[in-house]
Amino acid sequence: MELARIIFFTHDVRRMVDFYTAMFGLEIIGEFHEEWTELAAGGCNVAFHRTHVQTDIRDDDGVKIAFGVDDVTKEKARLESLGVDMAEIRRFGKVEMCDGSDPDGRRFQISSRGT
Repeated sequence: MELARIIFFTHDVRRMVDFYTAMFGLEIIGEFHEEWTELAAGGCNVAFHRTHVQTDIRDDDGVKIAFGVDDVTKEKARLESLGVDMAEIRRFGKVEMCDGSDPDGRRFQISSRGT
């Protein structure tokens, strides 16, 4: 069994797709649709599913997607220059990581682990 995709529910699929394609270079699989769009993200896809139910989308839901990068400091600066809210870099031995927030307020991480 393989993990195929992670699905995020959102009120604005376009805004989320635009963010993840522009900030991380993920590519749309097939065609954009305002109800469901899936992005190729390496070994596991990321999908955005429009919700019609009023939900509380918060940054403390216990879920975080992490992107492996070669240089956390450089990537943090690039994302901040594009207006992305980023936290301070944390270091654990040789591993560096830094959290940010997407347009829905969900946390993501850039990390030197796994690159």
